Amino acid sequence: MDFVSKVSYGDAYPAKMECQNGMSLDYSPPVEFGGAKGPMTPEDAFVGSANMCFQIVFRSVAQGLGMSLLDYSCKAVGDLQTVDGFKKFVRINLYPEMRFAEGARTENIQKAIDATKKRCLVTNSMGCEVVVEPRVL
Repeated sequence: MDFVSKVSYGDAYPAKMECQNGMSLDYSPPVEFGGAKGPMTPEDAFVGSANMCFQIVFRSVAQGLGMSLLDYSCKAVGDLQTVDGFKKFVRINLYPEMRFAEGARTENIQKAIDATKKRCLVTNSMGCEVVVEPRVL
């Protein structure tokens, strides 16, 4: 299975990325690296992809463990550092806030998080630590 994207750049940012799922978006380096304010950045996409994938997998895992998810909101923080002279993300912290249906088996929260970490395609493909600090509302 392949996933394809196409980027197009003229002589200035923003550039454009087209995704196989139909989305098209402008992108730029972050302002801190000489880019334009407003468009998506690769750094935003990297941290955001971990956040999105974790939510998608968590919902499914939680459902299987008897926890019907009603609301989910998650702040993700990517820790970008210089390692051996090169910038890289060394950790992504996820801070999900979750609300479940009445009667949900919330004693299974940690089990659901652990299973999600094992099954999440995106975070498993990243070379950085992923830390999850949940809060049930």
